[in-house]
Amino acid sequence: MAEKLNVCIVGSGNWGSAIAKIIGANVSKYNNKFVQRVPMYVYEEIINNQKLTSIINELHENIKYLPGHKLPENVFF
Repeated sequence: MAEKLNVCIVGSGNWGSAIAKIIGANVSKYNNKFVQRVPMYVYEEIINNQKLTSIINELHENIKYLPGHKLPENVFF
C-alpha cells in the first residue's frame, strides 16, 4: 500500500475556510489515501478578545470569515 498523503490549507479567509470544509470532508471520506489531520495556516487575529486560532480549534468555525459554517473535526490550526 502506498504511503498516505498529507494535505494542508494555507490561509483562513472566506476562500480558505470554504476550501477547508471541502478538503476536510474529502480527507475523511478517503481515509485510506490521506493522513486524517488537516492543518490550516491562520493569520492570527483577535476577535472579541480571543485569538481566531483558538476559536477555530474550539468551535470548528471561522466566525469572522465564514460564520455559520462548521469546519470538519479533522481541520485544525
